[in-house]
Amino acid sequence: MRIGVLVLLASVSASSAFAANIKPGPSETDYLFQCSATFIINAHELKDSGKSPKIQAKAAEYDSKFNKLAARARSSFEENRRTKAEASAYLQKHVDTMSVLFAKEPEVMKRFVQQCDTRYQDTL
Repeated sequence: MRIGVLVLLASVSASSAFAANIKPGPSETDYLFQCSATFIINAHELKDSGKSPKIQAKAAEYDSKFNKLAARARSSFEENRRTKAEASAYLQKHVDTMSVLFAKEPEVMKRFVQQCDTRYQDTL
């Protein structure tokens, strides 16, 4: 019986120490903002890359995806009692950060676009 209690106490103390070292991943709200930023950056890249009707239609599609996802992101912020101004600033922060990243590594933008398209394909 004592061994069982000791094992239980040891596992509880070890699991709390382990849990203290775990950092949370991005929340669904963060994904909304990251993908919104990705979509608007992609839309601008497409608009700047060519004048063909096909490319411009794709740019308009990503602009529309941005508008829908950004509205959801802002609503998510408001649900957590944050203001529209805070949501806009948070979105702009993501756009600025991701623009720098994508400029340095264009392949990363392609992966983000694919992941965001997949993540939100049923909701946009």
